[in-house]
Amino acid sequence: MADWTIDNAHVFMEHEAGSEPKNALIPCIRRNEDEDPYLTPEEELRRMTEQVEESQGFDINFKEFRCIFNYLPVDFDDNGYVKPPETTRTLMDRLSRESLERYNQENDTGFEFVKFIKGNLHETGCPATMYYITFQGKAPSDDEPKEFRAKVCYFAHEPNMYHSCELKPEKKVHFIETEEKEDAKKRRLAQELSNAEK
Repeated sequence: MADWTIDNAHVFMEHEAGSEPKNALIPCIRRNEDEDPYLTPEEELRRMTEQVEESQGFDINFKEFRCIFNYLPVDFDDNGYVKPPETTRTLMDRLSRESLERYNQENDTGFEFVKFIKGNLHETGCPATMYYITFQGKAPSDDEPKEFRAKVCYFAHEPNMYHSCELKPEKKVHFIETEEKEDAKKRRLAQELSNAEK
């Protein structure tokens, strides 16, 4: 049987801005009505889908959106996803630490947990919540903390499923030279070649 918790959930819109029922869970991070960018619900859905796919659910800029989607930022003031006496804050800390312990065991490393940075979630349609957690860990030999990403399916009454924990990929910087700089390089090389021929 396939593990339904492995893949990221398909992005869908739960409510358009202004049509939320009174009991709807409003994201703790959200674009205000008077802030840019002004996007149609269809544009918001497209951008949300792009961000989820590009970041695998970890890096979503919720300040771009007014509509409510199935992906939400973790809200420390909302303990509706946790089993008391645990709080959302202590859950994120625990899941981060346990993910890092697994990472250390699998990779024979000794990273120590530093702090939780951020998290996103989506409900799974059963008594479980998928968390996309970003936290910092530090190697004992290095003063500079590194960012980790962990994907954990949290079950209130079952053992959690730890899908992944890995170092956050470094952003690749691409240098794009303007046509003017490229032309200047070509002129300089041509000049150097003609000087060398003399």
